[in-house]
Amino acid sequence: MTTANELLMGGGAKSAKFDQLNVPVVGTIVEEPKVQQMKKYQSEEMDFWPSGDPKMQIIVTVQTDQREDDDDDGRRILFIPPRMMPPVRDAIAKTGAKGLAVGGRIAVSWVSGTGQGKGNPKVYAAEYQPPQIDVGSLLAQPAPTVVAPASLLGNGTTPANADQSRSAPPTPPPGIDPAKWATLSPDQQAAVIAAMPPF
Repeated sequence: MTTANELLMGGGAKSAKFDQLNVPVVGTIVEEPKVQQMKKYQSEEMDFWPSGDPKMQIIVTVQTDQREDDDDDGRRILFIPPRMMPPVRDAIAKTGAKGLAVGGRIAVSWVSGTGQGKGNPKVYAAEYQPPQIDVGSLLAQPAPTVVAPASLLGNGTTPANADQSRSAPPTPPPGIDPAKWATLSPDQQAAVIAAMPPF
């Protein structure tokens, strides 16, 4: 369900695209993941399983380094349908996290299959790095730096969240609730910024 502020301030985020093999979508989660019923392919009609249960997908807004034009802020909406859920679930489980969270880093890549015809579905790979702190907690403390896997989340030389030297801006980054941001200490704000890509 869309909130009043989402309706008022929303718009502009592009959908993450998987149109090239082994080219991952990598970004920092900036909004709480949502659940939404899927629509049938190229249709506005809602989709259901043969049992009659609705087909559901997860919607995650991430801040990426991708830019298509001068007005592109890099935010992408990552749709995680049932076929993509197992690799994402496995990636989360490997970290010991309980699920996707704001401040976490996620990478998803199309690795095989064409998605055309029966028996040739698109196959995805995923990796996940939990946030350093829970930005929703008033008692949150910065956690130790976690080295990100090199294959999707980093370049193999520097952990994706290793730069702790950037100072926190006076205003919150995109997607962070200003009220929550104001309750965080400067150290906690800096930790959140360090978990996000450079501005």
